[in-house]
Amino acid sequence: MKVDDKLLKRSLNAAIDFSVIKKDGFKDKVRKFDESIDVIINIKDINLNDPKNRIDKEIILSNDIIVNDNPNICVIASDEILQEAKKLGVDTIDSDGLVKLNNEEKKYKKKFAKKYEYFVVEDKMMRDVARYLARFLGPVGKMPKPFPTGYGIISSSEELKVAYERYKRIIRIQMKKQPIIFAKIGKKSMDVEKLYENMKTVVNFIGDQMPHRFNNFRSMYLKSTMGKPIKVTEEFLKSIEV
Repeated sequence: MKVDDKLLKRSLNAAIDFSVIKKDGFKDKVRKFDESIDVIINIKDINLNDPKNRIDKEIILSNDIIVNDNPNICVIASDEILQEAKKLGVDTIDSDGLVKLNNEEKKYKKKFAKKYEYFVVEDKMMRDVARYLARFLGPVGKMPKPFPTGYGIISSSEELKVAYERYKRIIRIQMKKQPIIFAKIGKKSMDVEKLYENMKTVVNFIGDQMPHRFNNFRSMYLKSTMGKPIKVTEEFLKSIEV
């Protein structure tokens, strides 16, 4: 499919515009929460039965998508790293907590896996994390990954500080069972240019994973959390008179 800067920018502006509730005879209504802006890409001519064609990677965006808040991470660590995590104000689990968690019911552990977006683990504790939590984190794609596929395994408090800042602009890109990719590029309240830079990072990354780059894109959409999907084509933009 056609992918160019002008088309992407116009589509992004349309997605933001369509997040506003408009009704003839009534004042435009903006939702009371800060909606996410997402990109959805449908892929074609890819055989996902071949593991080499699947994608499961954390990527760093150009700009933070988390502002004035902690990233939604849980740090599993000991000693200095554990103390540093507590200073940063994120949730933590130590060795004893990990054992205690393992003794909880399966329902509780599934809920725990869903609670956090990412898990950051001290390298020497990865064996226990795999032993106790792999069957709960694995199916939802949240097992901590070492570089270059991820940034969730650390070995020092300094690495934790770096990871903490990175996770304000890290997203997970996955394509495993279905040829479709969903990716959050930021919040509606962000500067449009920063949203655009994040979108370009995502689109270019996915294109680079494809054998024929953008020719493997069947279609692309942009939308806010509650807004109308905007199809990234000239024809669609003309149909809504953007």
